[in-house]
Amino acid sequence: MHCEDSRIYLPAYLDDELGVGESLHIQKHLAYCANCRRAQQEHLALRSALRDSGLYAHPSPNFAKRIETAVRHAAKEEGRASRMPWFESFRWIPAVASLAVILAIGGFFAIHTLRSSQQQLIANAVLSGHIRSLQAGHLVDVPSSDRHTVKPWFQGKLDFSPPVPDLSEQGWILIGGRLDYVDNRPVAALVYQRRMHHINVFLWPNSSSQNHATASDTITQQDAQGYQMLHWEGADMTYWVVSDLNYPELLEFAQALRGH
Repeated sequence: MHCEDSRIYLPAYLDDELGVGESLHIQKHLAYCANCRRAQQEHLALRSALRDSGLYAHPSPNFAKRIETAVRHAAKEEGRASRMPWFESFRWIPAVASLAVILAIGGFFAIHTLRSSQQQLIANAVLSGHIRSLQAGHLVDVPSSDRHTVKPWFQGKLDFSPPVPDLSEQGWILIGGRLDYVDNRPVAALVYQRRMHHINVFLWPNSSSQNHATASDTITQQDAQGYQMLHWEGADMTYWVVSDLNYPELLEFAQALRGH
């Protein structure tokens, strides 16, 4: 693990949100990296400072009395409303409906924001895995252009069997595979090559909530640090493709991969 990976996972590590394997990687890195240990101490110091009781505001007695008065007034209004003729009570329907719409919209945006944040964390982890793989000796664990060699290699190492398509006739050469770690779980990483460009394909099963009816195979794209990243949800697998290859060719590769 390198400093960039460590800084990404450090907050989750301090909150005990990582798996055993990734926690051990961070602990090993912190043992010899003084800069990351310093970052860890800064996180811990900030956490300690935020627990200072002096940072919390305490309401004055006058404020508490105003709240109590407001609650009593609201209770009286509620009692008065309950004694209104039935036809007058319908005046509240537009207000209640408007409130329901506002709450629904707010809930939608809150869920969307949480999903977007989770997707960005995964994207960061995938990009880190790709950059890490480009270092000498890290690209593949099983070097082979034969899918019948690469696919069986994952047996017993993962709780799923990743598809390993042969795309050589379309100009995409399989050069091997390896294990990687994304979204708090081990995943398969397939490596293809186009000219001098390496393409990492990270894949793992969809969550239990995903199924054939809800899966979306729409390809989304983003770029970061000079790399192109493509992502889509297949019927059974989640796919992330990363490379420094130009976008049109990488999209062509993704479409070929999706077609198998």
